[in-house]
Amino acid sequence: MSTAERPLRADAERNRQSILSAAGAVFASRGSDVTLEHIAEVAGVGIGTIYRRFRSVDELLAVVLEEKMIRYAERAELAADFAQAEPWTAFSEFVMYMLEQQAADLSFSDVTLSPRQGTELFRVQSRRALAASNLLVERVKAAGAVRADFDASDFYLLLHANAGLVRGTQRSAPLAWKRFGGYMLQSFRTADGQLEPPSATWMRTGAAGAPRATG
Repeated sequence: MSTAERPLRADAERNRQSILSAAGAVFASRGSDVTLEHIAEVAGVGIGTIYRRFRSVDELLAVVLEEKMIRYAERAELAADFAQAEPWTAFSEFVMYMLEQQAADLSFSDVTLSPRQGTELFRVQSRRALAASNLLVERVKAAGAVRADFDASDFYLLLHANAGLVRGTQRSAPLAWKRFGGYMLQSFRTADGQLEPPSATWMRTGAAGAPRATG
């Protein structure tokens, strides 16, 4: 490598890290509905610099969220394992964890509802989280810890509802998701009356490999 190449590559790596750092902050506070131009401005790089590395917001978002999805999948697997000993605690803690992740990062909230996008690593981790969350539900239902008519696709229902709540109360009541989660956990545990059957579309989607509980 020539001495001329070294600073050029160092500058390129600094630009990449600046882009990823700025994108992470923007995505977390505003969600995925932003432009590459805005992220380039926040990162302090030219628009050509960002487009040379990322062709779209979705591509950049997937890279930013790869590590978060890995941790999310790990957390789902831990919950499924813990459910063998403490089914209700494992289930309730994972539900609150899902809601908290949405509240902490609006872009992650967006992606959990559109899990087919992203890099191959991101999609692999999404499928891993799906398998673990489905196993969690199987185990807590077998233990009688949740109502018999609870379905794994109800996680998808929960995440949709919380996504709207988080966006609507982000400034006025940023912890409203905790109260919502408490209400939902009570309803998941207690069978009182007959519910509308779960969405057949969501159930088929989950079976096809799109995470119902994650992304």
